[in-house]
Amino acid sequence: MATITQPGRWGVVLVTVLSVLGLSGVGTAAMATAATPACSALAKYGTTQELTVSGGLRYCAVKGPHFEIRLPVTGWHGQYLQLGCTSLCGVIPSLDTVPGMSNGECAPVVHGEMVLAAGDSGHTSPSEFDGSWGENDLAARAAFGLTSEHTLAVLAKAIITRYYGRPPTRSYFDGCSTGGRQALVLAQRFPKDFDGILAGSPAGNLAPLSGMFQPWLVRSNPGVLTDDKIPALHAAVIAECGAADGIIGDPRLCGFDPASILCPPGADAPSCLTAAQVDVVRALYRGPTDAAGRNLYNGGLPYGSELGWPDWLKIAGPMALTYLRNLGYLPNPPSTFTLADVQFTDQGFAALNQLGDVLYNANNPDLSAFRAHGGKLILYHGWADQSIPPWSTVDYYASVERRAGGLAASQAFSRLYMVPGAMHCLFNGDSIVLVDFLSPLISWVEHGLAPGSVDTAIYGIVGQDLYLPGTVQPFDALAPVEAPAGGLNTGYDYIGRYR
Repeated sequence: MATITQPGRWGVVLVTVLSVLGLSGVGTAAMATAATPACSALAKYGTTQELTVSGGLRYCAVKGPHFEIRLPVTGWHGQYLQLGCTSLCGVIPSLDTVPGMSNGECAPVVHGEMVLAAGDSGHTSPSEFDGSWGENDLAARAAFGLTSEHTLAVLAKAIITRYYGRPPTRSYFDGCSTGGRQALVLAQRFPKDFDGILAGSPAGNLAPLSGMFQPWLVRSNPGVLTDDKIPALHAAVIAECGAADGIIGDPRLCGFDPASILCPPGADAPSCLTAAQVDVVRALYRGPTDAAGRNLYNGGLPYGSELGWPDWLKIAGPMALTYLRNLGYLPNPPSTFTLADVQFTDQGFAALNQLGDVLYNANNPDLSAFRAHGGKLILYHGWADQSIPPWSTVDYYASVERRAGGLAASQAFSRLYMVPGAMHCLFNGDSIVLVDFLSPLISWVEHGLAPGSVDTAIYGIVGQDLYLPGTVQPFDALAPVEAPAGGLNTGYDYIGRYR
């Protein structure tokens, strides 16, 4: 395996990543090979299997060390769909329950008419929350951060051509969270790979997210705010800022003050917050800041996300630590490094982004090459996302609008949808927000039908009787906001830039 010794020069990355993925034989010769309908003819790429899944759909499945691809035996119309992975990857996403497709009814997927593929971003890990694989492996870091999805696309198109005798006519990418970041990397750095890209809840500003925001959550709450206080806090937020259905349309318009449920002097109960807990809640809503009050991430936890805090706050610390120890710096910090060593300063911010801007951050608003290719991009984010607050996506798309020349120009090739009441990747714990963004994307790419309003529905799960229909409209990230005085989800002064 090749070793990357100059992180600022990535001309050798593609060769390296092919080696990481075990695909060094993929190239133009593979694409020129005569087609054959026999699944076994694809054995050079990995283990092959004729597979029948739910609904009687038949596929030729090819599985390699770091990827899986399923090719419809019949009914293929030329479309290819590649799926992103989540968190720190290391696990091949299941193609039995396609991520994102469970949130809607995209006919070509439901009917088994699309080639499907997914990968683990070039490394194997016992958990998607483990980053130890990158401690001494710069090539694996480069694959995860930058090139794995491009490399998989090259491979998949070679396999498709070998099996059907022709390449795909249209290629799509769908990812959420880390997969959403991968989607933006593709649009920014590999603009000719895909015709349509769906980026959900993207971790596009990954280095500050992992190295500033997540440590801040842990450092701000050293066991002061306990889980039993969360239901009352959430109820108070909804009572002040929620609509009749209990959904906050836009947390920036909420002026809730956690001191409004301050416990009486000397009292402490699940129905109220102590003074120390009020301070913690304010810090969580505001996000990481330096001594001058400037934000070191785009913002803090949004109003309406409170019910997702208990689980997420338990995960955020370990994820931050494994990122900082194994992925975030070059050279690595000492093994004794802990979250107590994180410096919430502009110097700490800059140190994180030295490698972050090279490998991990997907913050370039210049999508002109993707637009010139004819590509179409749909981003979406839940307003109540507790894992990746929505502010980074709003800030990024505002920069896309500016770079494109305004909202109208950006709408020629892109859309942003902000989904009220939706937590991370539209899953809310005891409910799910069902939205099909892929079908409008396909219609836009293949028929020129630019998407407008999109139907949504919140359904209860785990036995909960809940159904809340709605719609979302294309979002203008540059539209002025009339924020109420005292609101904690506005007035962020983020020191980062999108360029």
